[in-house]
Amino acid sequence: MNLEELADTVEEYLMDLLARVDDGDEEALEELKKAKIYFEDLVDAFSLLKDDDTIDSIKEKFDELSKKFDKFLMDIVKVVG
Repeated sequence: MNLEELADTVEEYLMDLLARVDDGDEEALEELKKAKIYFEDLVDAFSLLKDDDTIDSIKEKFDELSKKFDKFLMDIVKVVG
């Protein structure tokens, strides 16, 4: 899956959640709240990169991001089922 496909998948997921929330689905509202936390975590993770980073420092940061992203995906699997 490339980045564009990932973005499209996330967009579809969010649109589905919003439609379900609009229909009064309480479970969808809880899922949306959890998704918000996950996205905030990702923004925090990407904010680690600085202009003066070296290849080695970026690699270390991306290794850490990879671990966080794996946890993020597992959390989404738990939410979506």
